Formats: sequence, structure tokens, C-alpha cells
Amino acid sequence: MYLILGELTILMDVFNSLSFVTLILLFAANIFIIVVNILDFFKTRKLLLSDLLISGISTANLLHDFLKAFLHYYSQVISKEYLKIGLLVTLCLTINTLLFSAILSIHFCLKIVNINHRFYICLQRSFPKLFPGIIITFLLGCFFLNLHFSLGANEDCLTNTTLKVIQVKKSARCYWSLFITMTISALGTFLCSVSALTILISLLKHMKRIQENTEGSGSPNMEAHIRAIKTITSLLAANILICTSVFVIAFSEIILIFLFDVLVSVSHIFSSYFFIKGTKKLEKTLEEILNHCSCFKAQNQ
Repeated sequence: MYLILGELTILMDVFNSLSFVTLILLFAANIFIIVVNILDFFKTRKLLLSDLLISGISTANLLHDFLKAFLHYYSQVISKEYLKIGLLVTLCLTINTLLFSAILSIHFCLKIVNINHRFYICLQRSFPKLFPGIIITFLLGCFFLNLHFSLGANEDCLTNTTLKVIQVKKSARCYWSLFITMTISALGTFLCSVSALTILISLLKHMKRIQENTEGSGSPNMEAHIRAIKTITSLLAANILICTSVFVIAFSEIILIFLFDVLVSVSHIFSSYFFIKGTKKLEKTLEEILNHCSCFKAQNQ
């Protein structure tokens, strides 16, 4: 028994250390994305839809990982009720990331893929106008869902928030809350997956046509397509992991929660990296910063 507890303690320490490392990397990447987009907005007085969505994903990821780290390190100090509220807020931030990612995938799909269908063409034209309403609806939905969860924090809606051997029977309110959460997560992941797979199939077909036209694998078009494929693939993989983590948080044991927290954080890092590499503005700014740093280092030497 003591041996098992000792091994669990070691595992928790390892997961906490990994969470700390991933938090530092995520903080740097997400702050960079957010700051560059804010500065660009003040400079040009406009922001592309994709930049706004990427900033939203970065903000949600940043808040999620800060709150997650706080809960990890102060779980023994804060009360059980506040721990539940914190866990539920991280769950809602995760759903927020899923929804932003789904909208981003749909936006990329409508922008890249051309389908000769009346409804699709109508959606392509009307999506920018519908975007503010969609975002406001999603944010209000997440807010009220979070409020609903917080008000019911005294109930053991999540199996992992209690260490009791005998599980308490859940109320109908808990079941409805979990059902809504799971449905939103599954819907967001489904929309993201369908859009991402449609984009990937379209890009791969276009790359094949480019190769058949003997433009060569080193052409700018080919490089842009490869970059887009990496970005979309990382976004899809991250969303599948995030959706899985929602189910794990709701139904699994605490050791699996820590494991999936680390995996989701790693997927966030890769997503942020490919967001930067896939956006010319972000990549150019990062290159300029690195060049300035290398020049400054060379001058000091």
C-alpha cells in the first residue's frame, strides 16, 4: 500500500514538473501570438478573422494552463469546493478552445476549399457577417455553462473530484450538465475534424496536380501547401486530444487526468508552433526578434 502511494507521489511530482516546463513554453508562445496580433491591430486598425481566432485559442490555452498549474500546486491548500470550481473552469476553457478551433477550421475550409454547391457558396459569402454572432453566442454559452457548474459545485458531478471508495449517486442536474458538456465537446471536435479532413484532402489533391505539372517540390506553392497541411494536422490532433481529455476529466481517475493534462499541453505547444510557422506575420516577427537577439549577442562577444 505504502509502495503504491510512494509511486503515485513520484508520478505526480513528474507530472507537475512536466506541467511547469510546458507552462513556460506555452506562456512564451501564446504571449508572443497575442502581443503581435494586438500590436498589428493598433497599427493597421484591422485584424484578419484567422488572426482573431488564433488569438482567441492562444488566450484560452494560456488561461487554461495557468489555472491548471495553480490547481496542481495548491490543491492541498484550497478547499474542495474551490478545487471543483477551478476544475470546472478549466473544463469550460477547454470547451472554449475546441469551439474556437472548430470555427477556425471551418473558416480555413471555406477559404481554401471550393465546392460548387449553392449552400456552400452561400456559407462562404455569409460566414464573415455571421462570425460576430457565432462568437458572442459561444462565449455566452460557455459563460452560462461555467456559471451553472459553479453554482452546483457542492455536488460531485465529476467522478475524480472525490476520493471516496463508494461513489455518491449523481443528481439529474449533474447528468444534464455532463451531457451538455460532452455534446458540445463532441460537436466542436466533429466540426473541426470534418473541416480539417476536407482541407487536407483538397490540399493533397492540389499538391498532386502541382507535381504533375512539374513545378517541383521546392516551389513556393508546394511549400505553402506543406505548411498549411502541418498547421491543420496539428490543430486536428490537438482537438482530438482535447476532446478526449474532457471525457477523461469527467469520468476517469486522477492519474489519467494528470497524464492527459501533459499530453494536451504538449499538443498546445505544437499547435502554437505551427500557428507561428503557418502565419507569415508571426513568422517574420519571430525571425526579426531572433536576428536582433543574435546580433546583440555577437556585439557583446
